[in-house]
Amino acid sequence: MSTLNAATISPAATSCLTIRAYVCTYTDMQNDNTRQTQEYRDMAEAASAVLDTKFLKALSDPTRVEILKKLINVGACDISTIAQGLSQDRSVISRHLATLERAHICASTKQGRHVLYDLDGPYIVAKVQSILDAIAAMAELCQPFSDLPQSGAA
Repeated sequence: MSTLNAATISPAATSCLTIRAYVCTYTDMQNDNTRQTQEYRDMAEAASAVLDTKFLKALSDPTRVEILKKLINVGACDISTIAQGLSQDRSVISRHLATLERAHICASTKQGRHVLYDLDGPYIVAKVQSILDAIAAMAELCQPFSDLPQSGAA
């Protein structure tokens, strides 16, 4: 790990850092700390509590989104049906399905030699609704850059 000193920072970078430090200090001085109110802290805590990493991570992969689309359009089906039209190997699709199951987005059941996968619609709706309920209250307080001084330049 390297440390910064005057010899390793160019004059232009030093000037940039000085400007940034000034802007940050000015912004902090102008900030009315609305984000430090008890109301804000309570809303932030409620929003943080419902932001489930497994759920959101499962929805963040394009292949898993394609799997979800397939399950929405086809309904309960086995891995062979899911894999049709996708460029990944069945083993990769299987790992994606396991991720979706761990996040409770889909469920599986064994029928004979086949494992069928289907969406857990009630869980998905309840999870998304709980996220929306928790963050909706923050909409007024979390307006991007609303606490920064307005400049006349556009």
